[in-house]
This record gives sequence, structure tokens and C-alpha cells, in this order.
Amino acid sequence: MANSKKTTSKPSDTPLSGDVIVNTPGTPPAVARQADLIAEPFGADASDEMELIAPTFGEVLGSIGLGVAESQTALDNGVVASAKELADKKINIVTNVIQELDDDGMPQAENTQLIQQEVSVLNYVKPTVHEWSHVALQMDLSVGEMDRDRGVSFQKTQASSSAKSYGLFWGFLGFGVHSDRKNSSFMQSTSEQEADWAQGQVRMDAALRPRDVQELGAPVQVNVGPQIYLTPNNSQSVESNGQVTERSVDIDIQVLKANGEANSGVNVEIDPGPYALELPASGTTTDTSGNVKATLRRSIPNALYSRPLKRAVNVNLGQIERTVEVTL
Repeated sequence: MANSKKTTSKPSDTPLSGDVIVNTPGTPPAVARQADLIAEPFGADASDEMELIAPTFGEVLGSIGLGVAESQTALDNGVVASAKELADKKINIVTNVIQELDDDGMPQAENTQLIQQEVSVLNYVKPTVHEWSHVALQMDLSVGEMDRDRGVSFQKTQASSSAKSYGLFWGFLGFGVHSDRKNSSFMQSTSEQEADWAQGQVRMDAALRPRDVQELGAPVQVNVGPQIYLTPNNSQSVESNGQVTERSVDIDIQVLKANGEANSGVNVEIDPGPYALELPASGTTTDTSGNVKATLRRSIPNALYSRPLKRAVNVNLGQIERTVEVTL
């Protein structure tokens, strides 16, 4: 008796370097090519988002700039309108006050004159002028895009064949069996993901402040009355053993009436400052010529104080005051 058995199994593909072996229970291993597992290159590109959003930020910047300019123009126009309305409103104001003083330098209320002038309210009431003193802008822009594709595919083919036979050597004929089998499969998987975004913000720092305006000065006051004239004479020095021990000076004080005549019999007030004051027997009362002579002295105890000293001396008659600088 003789018997034989033959079985063959042949995959359609032979594994190469880098291939992936896919095992399925009960079936021969399948080969997935590496080329089938490679994903496509990324296609993310944020330039289109930048092209779309950039003009928007330019429009924002232009709108803010125009808004500042238009608001400043509106503020200025409002000031002009207010100024015109105030300029058309007239009022009477006192620009000068003329006071007549008697011979003693005291004001005479009945002879006081007020000089009036018609002016517009704008001279004293000014509209507030505002201006944008500071405007700063800061913008941030962020864009991005993500694109991802993945894919896996493979194909599997399996084939097998077998043959069996039996027989007798003494002339008996046996039987034989032959079988073939072929199995094919294909798999494919794909995933895609895409995302894009654009965001930004604008920050503005601005300061609206009033402008500085110049105001009109106070009315000028003019006094009409007696006049005082001060005339210092040359200073005199007293020495002892070659050292200056005293300096003195005479001051002639003349008081005149408003009409220029001598103002006699009035008392003046003298502030000698740091100096010693000496007066005649009549004191500070003017004589018939309207004159008073006063002497100022400065004692010098030692050489350390010998340097000349310059100070102001004041003479008053009522509201009239005159000042002269004296050096001793």
C-alpha cells in the first residue's frame, strides 16, 4: 500500500522591509504595505486668515483716528458757537477807579469817579475749551489653522491546495482527494480634522483735558491826590582812630497837594527800616513849604560791620506810599 499527501499555501505578497504583519486568528498572516500607512502631508496655512482679518484691524484703526478728529472738530465748533453767543452779550464794567485824596492823603468818597466801559461777556466768562492731549492705540492679532488627515489601507490574499491518494500493490485500485481554497480581504480607514481661528483686541488710552486760557486783568486803579517826593543827600561818615564808627544821610521829604501846591501841616509816617531815625523839633509834620527833613544813622561797632548796608525806607501819607533805597 502506498499513500501520499501534498499541501501548499502561498501568500500573494511576500513581506518586505518596513511592512506591517497583520495577524487574523485562524488565517495566515497578511501584509500591509508601509506606503499604505503614510498619511498625506499637512495642508494647514494661516495666510488666508491673516488676509481676511488684517483689513478689519486697519478699518478699526482708521475709525478710531477719524473718531478722534471728528470729536475734536465738534468740540471746537461748540466753543466757537458759545464764544459768538457770549460776544453778542454786552455788559457795563468798571475799568478804572479814580479816587481823590485830601491833603492828609485820605480818600474823598464824594469825589471818587468810576470809569465804565461796555464790553462783551466773553471778556470775563470764557467757554471751556477741551482738547485730546493724548491718544494711544495698541492692537494684538492672532490667527491659526490646523489640518490633519490620517488613512490606513491594506489588502490580503490567501491561497491553498491539497491532494491525497490511496492504492494496493496486488492490483486493487484505491481513491484520491484533491482540494483548493483562496481567501481575499481589503481594509481601508480614513480620518480628517480641520480647525482655524482668528482673534484680536484693541486697547486705547486717551486723555481729554481743558486748554489753558488767558484771563483779563483786574481794573487799573488811579489815585488823584497829594504826591510825595523823596530826595536822599550824600551820606556822611564818622571815623575814630582810622575806623568808620557811624554813617548817616539826610532825606528831604516834600509833600504837594493834587494841584501842585505845597501841602503844609500834614503828618507823614516814616519807616526807617534797620536805621536810626532823627527828626527836627516839628517831628514828621510838614512845614509851610510842605517839607520834612529826616536823618538816618547807622552805628558800626567794629570793622566786621563796616561793609555798606542797603535797605528800603518807606514814607506814607494816608493811602499814598513812597519808597527809597538808602545805603549806609
